[in-house]
Amino acid sequence: MTKLTTIVLLLLACLAVANAQSKETYRDEKVAAELIALVRQWDAAIVKHDAATLDKLLAAEFTLSGLSKAAYLAHVKSARNDVVSAMSGEFDVRVYGDTAVLIAVDEIKSGKNGETTEWYRYIDVWVKRDGRWQCVVTESSQVKKPRAG
Repeated sequence: MTKLTTIVLLLLACLAVANAQSKETYRDEKVAAELIALVRQWDAAIVKHDAATLDKLLAAEFTLSGLSKAAYLAHVKSARNDVVSAMSGEFDVRVYGDTAVLIAVDEIKSGKNGETTEWYRYIDVWVKRDGRWQCVVTESSQVKKPRAG
């Protein structure tokens, strides 16, 4: 009986090690850093009404919660875009080859003096094409102020 117990425990230990190794295979710190830097460019471009930068970051088929790329860029350039600060954080980046999913929260301050603050939780899907990352879709929902911690 002890031989069987030893074999079972050894098998369980092997399964636990294999499971622990496979859990985080979608993590890639280098890609995560690249994508976070691109999101920082995106945040700055919104504030600067810089549709040219966004045009490079966004794939031709990009949509933002159903809004086409052309409509989104038109909004960014328009006077209706009164964003004075955009800062993404709480990043969770998962990489699957040439595709990555980035989940984050964006704090948006708008109005003449930034008197309105809103938070959005969003999910981006990024695809690496011709050696560079482009966002193909974003789904975003307004959320209450995230808790610190």
